[in-house]
Amino acid sequence: MNRLAYKNRSEVGFIDFDKIIFIEKLQNKTIIHTKNNEIEIHSSLNSVYDKLDKEIFIRTHRSYIVNINHIKKIIPWGQKTYRIIFKGIDEDALFSYERYKDFKDKVCQF
Repeated sequence: MNRLAYKNRSEVGFIDFDKIIFIEKLQNKTIIHTKNNEIEIHSSLNSVYDKLDKEIFIRTHRSYIVNINHIKKIIPWGQKTYRIIFKGIDEDALFSYERYKDFKDKVCQF
């Protein structure tokens, strides 16, 4: 299945994986970011990650899951953190140093 089922206060819905840019844990909320909107859902980041395709989604930080197909660039931000810039939206996500290092090692193998 190439889509995520989600539940929020008013509905049960489905969203195609390719429409998801990133997913963020913000305070007690989990928010799915797409090009045109944000969907607040009632699920933990871990349970959402378990339902995603690990070929295209990576856990970049304790508060973020990112669709690698939407990454424009990754730039240093602070001492042990990187900032992910996405194509087509003015929002960004964080990449922790350790997770970035693992990601870079995997990508450089190809």
